[in-house]
Amino acid sequence: MKIFLFLLLVFSFLSSDSLFEDAYFNYKAKNYKTALKQFQKLYNEEKDYDAAYILGYMYEHGEGCEVNIKKANYYYKMAAKGLYNKRKEDPETLSSKQHEKILKNIDKYFDKDTSYTIKQYTKSLYNFKAYESNYFLPVSYRIDNGQYNHVGNHDTQKVEIEFQLSLKYDFAQNFLGLNEYYSFAYTQKSFWQAYASSAYFRESNYNPEFLITFPVSNKYVKVFGLSMSHQSNGRGGNSERSWNYISASMYIQTGRLFTELKLWYRLKDKFDYNPDLIDYMGHGYLRFLLPYKSHLAQLVLRNNFNNKYSLELNYSYPVKNSKDLFFYVKYFNGYGESLIDYNHFVNKVGFGVALSR
Repeated sequence: MKIFLFLLLVFSFLSSDSLFEDAYFNYKAKNYKTALKQFQKLYNEEKDYDAAYILGYMYEHGEGCEVNIKKANYYYKMAAKGLYNKRKEDPETLSSKQHEKILKNIDKYFDKDTSYTIKQYTKSLYNFKAYESNYFLPVSYRIDNGQYNHVGNHDTQKVEIEFQLSLKYDFAQNFLGLNEYYSFAYTQKSFWQAYASSAYFRESNYNPEFLITFPVSNKYVKVFGLSMSHQSNGRGGNSERSWNYISASMYIQTGRLFTELKLWYRLKDKFDYNPDLIDYMGHGYLRFLLPYKSHLAQLVLRNNFNNKYSLELNYSYPVKNSKDLFFYVKYFNGYGESLIDYNHFVNKVGFGVALSR
């Protein structure tokens, strides 16, 4: 019941139009004077370059104002300059440039259809985006001496390699008219006992998801999301750890601080693996993100109010002269670090690099 009340609350944010949507509605309804004031407010207060372009058009054609070519040219110039600066460092723009370089290097000895197939194939390299953090920790050190799960008769070392791969593919948008977009995501976290006498993967967790993301034009709430997810370690038998769940999340901004509230509801499954998992994983988390210049700190808190909690803190900073490589430090304390260890207390620190944050 709580999850449905939460969804109703957040959908109330989605139902309110943004200022841009309201201004555009007035423009389409030919309420030009009202729309002109709204677009001017958007540009003056928020530097909205889409609003600047429409202002240029309105002044050029005398919609809600006298024709003023000087003002029209000014707003057109501001729109072009702002959108150019915004786009030139955009990852999609940069990847498109890389894609064009690849195409230029391919011999053009093919018919039209074959050339298009090659273009699709090479472009597929750039269709995916980062989702959660992608990191590699060559040193991940377990501080405590608590119970440590292992595979078979392998000795388990306190120091191991930990890494996470997380990608997302956006495949559709705006079916509901709310500017929402639809995505598939996949996250894999692995714990590699690379320093043991016989190296092996102690644990890997696999997490495919279907996501719907709604941008929200609210003073505090910025993004609302829904997802359907599966997570498991793929072992089967007595070592199987698995669950299915639906979740709702929203991002809130208060000044420099961003807060994500995520709540989930576990779905019943046929085999009912580890039915007590939710007692340790809880029903959601709070994530705090604090950016300061090039620094980014994140704190994720879970607490099921039964002494089963977790705290994860990570910090990242760009490696010198690199835009896409970051020094990365991660600290974890509590339950649920991995599925095999969900009911064991873990106190751990790791050092390495991240490819996305």
